Amino acid sequence: MDSSYINLTAPVVASQSTLCFSAYGFGWGYCAFKLRPEVVCEYLGAADDSQKQLLLAFQLAKQRLVGVAERKMPPSNGERIEITGQDL
Repeated sequence: MDSSYINLTAPVVASQSTLCFSAYGFGWGYCAFKLRPEVVCEYLGAADDSQKQLLLAFQLAKQRLVGVAERKMPPSNGERIEITGQDL
């Protein structure tokens, strides 16, 4: 599928600085993801686990995250999919 049709929602910083967001697209569906702060710092370049740095790193890596979302298969149980460093 052409990843230009996949959109990401604005991330929300949840407990323990975990970033939660969703990906959606016509004909693709809707899937929820989460990123742990360690992954955002190590693989997406956040300087620390502050909310400001996590959100900035998310915005700078948005196209990369669209590609990851496209490759990940949505679980049948409806739970959030964790994106790891290996996925990036």
